[in-house]
Amino acid sequence: MHLDVPPMPVVPVSQRGEGSLLLRYEDVTQDGRLRLEPLSHGLGAAVWRGCLEAHPMVPALVARGVLPILSRLQLHSQEGPFAVRPALRCDGAYELLRTRSSTGEPRLRLDMGAVVRGIRGRTFGPPSPGDGAEHVVGEVFAEHVLTRPFAAKGERRVTTLPPELVDVSTLREVAPRPADAWERLPEGVEAAEDALRLDPMPFAFGLGHTDSNQHVNSLVYVRLLEEAALRRFAVLGWPTAVFAQAADVTYLRPFFAGDRARVWLRAYRSGDALGVVAAVTAEDAEGVEAGGPAQDGGPGRAHCVARLRFVP
Repeated sequence: MHLDVPPMPVVPVSQRGEGSLLLRYEDVTQDGRLRLEPLSHGLGAAVWRGCLEAHPMVPALVARGVLPILSRLQLHSQEGPFAVRPALRCDGAYELLRTRSSTGEPRLRLDMGAVVRGIRGRTFGPPSPGDGAEHVVGEVFAEHVLTRPFAAKGERRVTTLPPELVDVSTLREVAPRPADAWERLPEGVEAAEDALRLDPMPFAFGLGHTDSNQHVNSLVYVRLLEEAALRRFAVLGWPTAVFAQAADVTYLRPFFAGDRARVWLRAYRSGDALGVVAAVTAEDAEGVEAGGPAQDGGPGRAHCVARLRFVP
């Protein structure tokens, strides 16, 4: 039931960075494990601010209306305990890649990863064995499609770098991921159902779910999917005092404030570990059809698709 987070890219020092991350009280669970959403901020500390902030690529792309739009986020939290107060250390790297969309069109992708480390310890209570040693708190990996989100339809796709940026970063060719990879169950698991089932709880998005990109923030989906999975486990009679240890979320098209959504899930288990494959659709969707990202012209109805793993 392992959800692999790729290792950090092997790239020159100029494409690597580091930084520190301060935690909020609600980021750490009662047993000292770091929740999934805060791990994503390791990319901000180590990559966005750690090496891209001063990189010539960023202003050159922005001047042309080109932005990296998040298309996939992978998160994996490790065993604790970790306390709330000490800052975490983040090491990260980025890489530009040339690939193809789900419809076969050439695309440029910005990948980045970070390893987050912290000092073992507890926020409250007596010390325990291993306290004071540095360990990996978790890993995060993100894929971004380079696009012109505010350009006219038909002019949003980006397939080449500006000439002055050709030599400032590595550019590797990678094969596209199969469109149905998200819904494949891991080998050897026990499926609770033979297809995706509709979660009975609709979800309404408000302004508090949005960010400066003018749509629902990517981390909102992680919590939305976690809560839907726990509801499904409860219906199945499975334990719900479990920890969302890993998530792999693919973003296909945005939701906006005022939209209403539904979640579709297929639950499975392997021993004490539980999991779901899931999709988030518009409220009026009658089924799930993934399709490609909106910027690729995909016909699908899902706004995002995901896999999550839970452990005791």
